[in-house]
Amino acid sequence: MKKLIMSIFLVLFIYPIAKAQVTLVPVTTTFFVVTIELYPVDDYTGSNQYIGLFGNKERIDILWNAKYNPETLEPINVTCWLNCRNKTDITECYGLQNCSHQGSTGPASCTIFNPKYDYFSINNITCKFFNPNRPEIEYKLSDGTYPQRVFYPIRYSVSVSGGIYQVGRTIDLPITFVSYSFLNSNYTGLAYVQQPSFIAIDNTYNTTRILRYLQIDTVYPKIAVIYSSGRSILYINTTANELPSCNSVNDCPNISLATQGYQKSCIDRKCWYIFTTEIGSAYLSLPEYGIKELILVLIISVAIFILILIMKYY
Repeated sequence: MKKLIMSIFLVLFIYPIAKAQVTLVPVTTTFFVVTIELYPVDDYTGSNQYIGLFGNKERIDILWNAKYNPETLEPINVTCWLNCRNKTDITECYGLQNCSHQGSTGPASCTIFNPKYDYFSINNITCKFFNPNRPEIEYKLSDGTYPQRVFYPIRYSVSVSGGIYQVGRTIDLPITFVSYSFLNSNYTGLAYVQQPSFIAIDNTYNTTRILRYLQIDTVYPKIAVIYSSGRSILYINTTANELPSCNSVNDCPNISLATQGYQKSCIDRKCWYIFTTEIGSAYLSLPEYGIKELILVLIISVAIFILILIMKYY
Protein backbone atom coordinates (compact mmCIF):
# COMPACT_ATOMS: atom_id res chain seq x y z
CA MET A 1 0.00 0.00 0.00
CA LYS A 2 2.87 2.36 0.87
CA LYS A 3 4.54 1.63 -2.48
CA LEU A 4 1.33 2.55 -4.33
CA ILE A 5 1.01 5.85 -2.45
CA MET A 6 4.70 6.66 -3.21
CA SER A 7 4.23 5.99 -6.93
CA ILE A 8 1.18 8.24 -7.09
CA PHE A 9 3.13 11.00 -5.31
CA LEU A 10 6.00 10.78 -7.81
CA VAL A 11 3.68 10.98 -10.77
CA LEU A 12 1.62 13.86 -9.45
CA PHE A 13 4.33 16.08 -7.98
CA ILE A 14 7.90 15.12 -8.85
CA TYR A 15 7.54 14.36 -12.63
CA PRO A 16 5.92 17.74 -13.58
CA ILE A 17 8.72 19.55 -11.74
CA ALA A 18 11.43 17.55 -13.52
CA LYS A 19 9.73 18.01 -16.90
CA ALA A 20 9.66 21.76 -16.39
CA GLN A 21 13.45 21.75 -15.98
CA VAL A 22 14.11 20.32 -19.51
CA THR A 23 15.30 22.95 -22.02
CA LEU A 24 14.67 22.26 -25.73
CA VAL A 25 17.57 23.44 -27.89
CA PRO A 26 16.43 24.91 -31.28
CA VAL A 27 17.75 23.07 -34.36
CA THR A 28 18.53 24.79 -37.68
CA THR A 29 18.32 22.70 -40.91
CA THR A 30 19.87 24.01 -44.18
CA PHE A 31 18.36 22.94 -47.52
CA PHE A 32 20.46 23.27 -50.75
CA VAL A 33 18.69 23.97 -54.07
CA VAL A 34 20.65 22.32 -56.88
CA THR A 35 20.47 24.02 -60.28
CA ILE A 36 22.05 23.46 -63.70
CA GLU A 37 24.03 26.29 -65.24
CA LEU A 38 25.34 26.70 -68.80
CA TYR A 39 28.60 28.40 -69.74
CA PRO A 40 29.57 29.80 -73.21
CA VAL A 41 31.32 27.57 -75.76
CA ASP A 42 32.72 27.99 -79.29
CA ASP A 43 30.32 28.32 -82.22
CA TYR A 44 30.31 28.54 -86.04
CA THR A 45 29.50 32.25 -85.80
CA GLY A 46 32.90 32.93 -84.21
CA SER A 47 31.21 34.22 -81.04
CA ASN A 48 30.64 32.25 -77.83
CA GLN A 49 27.19 30.71 -77.37
CA TYR A 50 25.52 28.65 -74.64
CA ILE A 51 24.77 25.99 -77.27
CA GLY A 52 27.54 25.85 -79.87
CA LEU A 53 27.04 24.50 -83.38
CA PHE A 54 29.41 23.28 -86.09
CA GLY A 55 28.67 21.08 -89.06
CA ASN A 56 28.10 20.38 -92.73
CA LYS A 57 25.64 18.42 -94.85
CA GLU A 58 26.69 15.15 -93.18
CA ARG A 59 26.57 16.13 -89.49
CA ILE A 60 25.77 18.73 -86.83
CA ASP A 61 28.08 18.83 -83.81
CA ILE A 62 26.35 20.31 -80.75
CA LEU A 63 28.56 21.65 -77.94
CA TRP A 64 27.83 22.81 -74.38
CA ASN A 65 29.38 23.31 -70.95
CA ALA A 66 26.85 22.40 -68.22
CA LYS A 67 27.55 22.25 -64.48
CA TYR A 68 25.61 21.82 -61.24
CA ASN A 69 25.45 24.64 -58.72
CA PRO A 70 26.54 23.77 -56.07
CA GLU A 71 28.91 21.32 -57.72
CA THR A 72 28.15 17.64 -57.39
CA LEU A 73 29.51 14.41 -58.82
CA GLU A 74 26.10 13.34 -60.12
CA PRO A 75 25.85 12.71 -63.88
CA ILE A 76 23.93 14.89 -66.29
CA ASN A 77 21.73 13.91 -69.23
CA VAL A 78 21.44 15.98 -72.40
CA THR A 79 19.19 15.40 -75.42
CA CYS A 80 19.10 17.78 -78.41
CA TRP A 81 16.56 17.74 -81.26
CA LEU A 82 16.75 19.21 -84.76
CA ASN A 83 13.87 21.49 -85.77
CA CYS A 84 11.55 21.02 -82.81
CA ARG A 85 8.92 23.73 -83.18
CA ASN A 86 7.82 23.71 -79.52
CA LYS A 87 10.41 24.74 -76.95
CA THR A 88 7.88 24.69 -74.09
CA ASP A 89 6.46 21.15 -74.38
CA ILE A 90 9.49 18.98 -75.05
CA THR A 91 7.35 15.88 -75.61
CA GLU A 92 6.48 17.28 -79.06
CA CYS A 93 10.16 16.86 -79.99
CA TYR A 94 10.06 13.09 -79.54
CA GLY A 95 10.57 11.23 -82.81
CA LEU A 96 12.60 14.01 -84.45
CA GLN A 97 16.28 13.68 -85.32
CA ASN A 98 18.29 13.97 -82.13
CA CYS A 99 21.44 13.06 -80.24
CA SER A 100 21.99 12.32 -76.53
CA HIS A 101 24.73 12.36 -73.92
CA GLN A 102 24.96 11.02 -70.36
CA GLY A 103 28.09 11.58 -68.33
CA SER A 104 29.91 13.98 -66.08
CA THR A 105 29.32 17.71 -66.09
CA GLY A 106 31.56 20.15 -67.95
CA PRO A 107 32.32 20.58 -71.68
CA ALA A 108 30.70 17.87 -73.82
CA SER A 109 28.99 17.34 -77.16
CA CYS A 110 26.82 15.05 -79.25
CA THR A 111 26.34 14.69 -83.02
CA ILE A 112 23.29 14.42 -85.28
CA PHE A 113 24.30 12.56 -88.43
CA ASN A 114 22.75 13.16 -91.89
CA PRO A 115 20.66 16.09 -90.64
CA LYS A 116 17.50 16.91 -92.57
CA TYR A 117 17.86 20.65 -92.92
CA ASP A 118 14.84 22.77 -93.74
CA TYR A 119 16.19 25.09 -96.44
CA PHE A 120 12.84 26.92 -96.66
CA SER A 121 12.77 28.13 -93.08
CA ILE A 122 14.87 29.03 -90.08
CA ASN A 123 16.24 25.89 -88.38
CA ASN A 124 16.79 25.25 -84.68
CA ILE A 125 18.46 22.98 -82.14
CA THR A 126 16.48 22.53 -78.90
CA CYS A 127 18.16 20.86 -75.91
CA LYS A 128 17.04 19.42 -72.58
CA PHE A 129 19.58 19.31 -69.70
CA PHE A 130 18.49 17.29 -66.64
CA ASN A 131 19.65 15.12 -63.74
CA PRO A 132 18.92 11.42 -64.53
CA ASN A 133 18.65 10.56 -60.82
CA ARG A 134 16.39 13.52 -60.03
CA PRO A 135 14.57 14.47 -63.27
CA GLU A 136 12.93 17.44 -61.58
CA ILE A 137 16.34 19.15 -61.74
CA GLU A 138 16.51 20.52 -65.28
CA TYR A 139 17.68 23.64 -67.07
CA LYS A 140 15.10 26.11 -68.36
CA LEU A 141 15.25 29.76 -69.31
CA SER A 142 13.60 32.46 -67.21
CA ASP A 143 10.46 32.28 -69.38
CA GLY A 144 10.08 28.56 -68.70
CA THR A 145 11.27 27.37 -72.12
CA TYR A 146 14.09 25.01 -73.04
CA PRO A 147 17.25 26.55 -74.57
CA GLN A 148 17.26 26.76 -78.36
CA ARG A 149 19.67 27.86 -81.10
CA VAL A 150 18.42 29.03 -84.50
CA PHE A 151 20.30 29.14 -87.81
CA TYR A 152 19.90 29.20 -91.58
CA PRO A 153 21.55 26.39 -93.59
CA ILE A 154 22.10 28.80 -96.52
CA ARG A 155 21.68 32.57 -96.37
CA TYR A 156 23.68 35.20 -98.22
CA SER A 157 23.48 38.72 -99.57
CA VAL A 158 24.68 40.05 -102.93
CA SER A 159 25.70 43.57 -103.85
CA VAL A 160 26.48 44.80 -107.35
CA SER A 161 26.47 48.27 -108.82
CA GLY A 162 25.68 49.36 -112.33
CA GLY A 163 26.92 52.57 -113.89
CA ILE A 164 28.25 54.02 -117.10
CA TYR A 165 30.96 52.00 -118.86
CA GLN A 166 33.11 53.55 -121.53
CA VAL A 167 33.27 52.25 -125.09
CA GLY A 168 36.44 50.38 -125.92
CA ARG A 169 37.39 49.53 -122.36
CA THR A 170 37.18 46.25 -120.44
CA ILE A 171 36.29 46.73 -116.78
CA ASP A 172 35.83 44.32 -113.87
CA LEU A 173 32.27 44.22 -112.51
CA PRO A 174 32.47 43.48 -108.74
CA ILE A 175 29.81 41.10 -107.36
CA THR A 176 30.19 40.88 -103.58
CA PHE A 177 28.84 38.03 -101.47
CA VAL A 178 28.34 38.04 -97.69
CA SER A 179 27.62 34.67 -96.08
CA TYR A 180 25.09 34.30 -93.26
CA SER A 181 25.04 30.52 -93.66
CA PHE A 182 25.54 27.71 -91.16
CA LEU A 183 27.02 25.65 -94.01
CA ASN A 184 30.37 26.72 -95.42
CA SER A 185 30.00 27.19 -99.16
CA ASN A 186 31.33 28.62 -102.42
CA TYR A 187 29.14 31.23 -104.12
CA THR A 188 28.88 31.86 -107.85
CA GLY A 189 27.95 35.05 -109.67
CA LEU A 190 27.39 35.24 -113.44
CA ALA A 191 26.57 38.41 -115.38
CA TYR A 192 24.24 38.31 -118.41
CA VAL A 193 22.48 40.71 -120.76
CA GLN A 194 19.76 40.10 -123.29
CA GLN A 195 21.06 39.70 -126.83
CA PRO A 196 21.85 41.66 -128.95
CA SER A 197 23.74 43.96 -126.63
CA PHE A 198 26.35 46.68 -126.74
CA ILE A 199 28.50 44.84 -124.16
CA ALA A 200 30.41 41.56 -124.09
CA ILE A 201 30.90 39.68 -120.79
CA ASP A 202 33.61 37.26 -119.68
CA ASN A 203 32.36 35.14 -116.74
CA THR A 204 35.62 33.25 -116.19
CA TYR A 205 36.23 34.61 -112.68
CA ASN A 206 32.87 33.81 -111.13
CA THR A 207 33.25 31.67 -107.97
CA THR A 208 34.25 32.75 -104.48
CA ARG A 209 36.48 30.85 -102.10
CA ILE A 210 34.70 28.79 -99.42
CA LEU A 211 33.05 31.28 -97.08
CA ARG A 212 32.23 30.82 -93.40
CA TYR A 213 29.65 32.80 -91.47
CA LEU A 214 30.01 36.59 -92.05
CA GLN A 215 32.93 36.16 -94.45
CA ILE A 216 32.97 38.31 -97.59
CA ASP A 217 34.36 37.68 -101.05
CA THR A 218 34.01 39.30 -104.48
CA VAL A 219 34.02 37.88 -108.01
CA TYR A 220 34.80 39.96 -111.07
CA PRO A 221 33.11 39.23 -114.40
CA LYS A 222 34.76 41.33 -117.10
CA ILE A 223 32.61 43.71 -119.14
CA ALA A 224 33.73 45.09 -122.50
CA VAL A 225 31.61 47.85 -124.05
CA ILE A 226 31.52 47.45 -127.83
CA TYR A 227 29.56 50.54 -128.83
CA SER A 228 27.47 53.25 -127.24
CA SER A 229 23.80 52.37 -126.96
CA GLY A 230 22.13 54.00 -123.96
CA ARG A 231 21.28 51.76 -121.01
CA SER A 232 20.53 48.06 -120.63
CA ILE A 233 19.41 45.64 -117.89
CA LEU A 234 22.25 43.56 -116.44
CA TYR A 235 21.22 40.22 -114.90
CA ILE A 236 23.33 38.79 -112.07
CA ASN A 237 22.71 35.05 -111.59
CA THR A 238 23.89 33.78 -108.21
CA THR A 239 23.89 30.46 -106.38
CA ALA A 240 25.49 28.63 -103.46
CA ASN A 241 27.18 25.30 -104.08
CA GLU A 242 25.68 23.79 -100.90
CA LEU A 243 22.08 24.32 -102.03
CA PRO A 244 20.11 21.12 -102.75
CA SER A 245 19.20 20.17 -106.31
CA CYS A 246 15.83 21.20 -107.74
CA ASN A 247 13.25 19.91 -110.21
CA SER A 248 11.33 23.19 -110.45
CA VAL A 249 11.48 26.72 -109.08
CA ASN A 250 9.19 25.59 -106.25
CA ASP A 251 12.10 23.52 -104.90
CA CYS A 252 14.24 26.63 -104.47
CA PRO A 253 14.15 28.26 -101.00
CA ASN A 254 14.65 31.93 -100.27
CA ILE A 255 18.29 32.78 -99.72
CA SER A 256 18.04 36.36 -98.49
CA LEU A 257 16.52 37.94 -95.40
CA ALA A 258 14.69 40.17 -97.86
CA THR A 259 11.72 38.59 -99.62
CA GLN A 260 11.97 40.90 -102.62
CA GLY A 261 14.68 42.09 -104.95
CA TYR A 262 15.47 38.85 -106.77
CA GLN A 263 13.86 36.13 -108.85
CA LYS A 264 14.31 32.38 -108.48
CA SER A 265 15.01 29.93 -111.26
CA CYS A 266 15.79 26.20 -111.52
CA ILE A 267 18.36 25.63 -114.25
CA ASP A 268 19.95 22.21 -114.82
CA ARG A 269 18.64 21.06 -111.41
CA LYS A 270 20.39 23.97 -109.71
CA CYS A 271 18.66 26.85 -107.91
CA TRP A 272 19.69 30.27 -109.19
CA TYR A 273 18.80 33.66 -107.74
CA ILE A 274 18.71 36.53 -110.22
CA PHE A 275 19.38 40.14 -109.27
CA THR A 276 19.20 43.01 -111.75
CA THR A 277 20.89 46.37 -112.22
CA GLU A 278 21.26 48.87 -115.05
CA ILE A 279 24.36 49.46 -117.10
CA GLY A 280 25.03 52.21 -119.63
CA SER A 281 27.68 53.01 -122.23
CA ALA A 282 29.37 56.20 -123.34
CA TYR A 283 32.21 57.30 -125.56
CA LEU A 284 35.40 58.58 -124.00
CA SER A 285 35.72 62.34 -123.86
CA LEU A 286 39.07 63.82 -124.89
CA PRO A 287 40.36 64.42 -121.31
CA GLU A 288 39.69 60.75 -120.52
CA TYR A 289 42.09 59.44 -123.17
CA GLY A 290 45.56 58.38 -122.14
CA ILE A 291 48.76 58.87 -124.16
CA LYS A 292 48.26 55.64 -126.12
CA GLU A 293 44.70 56.57 -127.00
CA LEU A 294 45.76 60.07 -128.10
CA ILE A 295 48.52 58.69 -130.35
CA LEU A 296 46.02 56.24 -131.85
CA VAL A 297 43.53 59.04 -132.49
CA LEU A 298 46.29 61.14 -134.10
CA ILE A 299 47.40 58.31 -136.41
CA ILE A 300 43.83 57.57 -137.46
CA SER A 301 43.15 61.27 -138.07
CA VAL A 302 46.27 61.64 -140.24
CA ALA A 303 45.37 58.50 -142.19
CA ILE A 304 41.85 59.77 -142.80
CA PHE A 305 43.21 63.20 -143.92
CA ILE A 306 45.64 61.59 -146.39
CA LEU A 307 42.89 59.34 -147.72
CA ILE A 308 40.66 62.38 -148.31
CA LEU A 309 43.51 64.16 -150.22
CA ILE A 310 44.14 61.14 -152.38
CA MET A 311 40.47 60.80 -153.26
CA LYS A 312 40.25 64.52 -154.02
CA TYR A 313 43.22 64.79 -156.42
CA TYR A 314 43.21 61.36 -157.97
